[in-house]
Amino acid sequence: MKSLLAPLLLTLAMTATVFAAWPINDECPVDHKASRPIYRVKTEEGFVSFCCTECMQKFVKNPGAYPVKKKEVAK
Repeated sequence: MKSLLAPLLLTLAMTATVFAAWPINDECPVDHKASRPIYRVKTEEGFVSFCCTECMQKFVKNPGAYPVKKKEVAK
């Protein structure tokens, strides 16, 4: 039983890390296209995702110019 506990805890920790890094938005704040989680930047509110690297770079240069529309939380 003890031999199963360590891998289980490791799996739970890895899963929590993946979901903690999930973006807070579904739409690119720059071009308003569907965002892709591979292009993301960490902000105070969480990770913001973008549709491409160009939009990501524009946001990093001037984040205040592009308001982020957070995705709806399902209840």
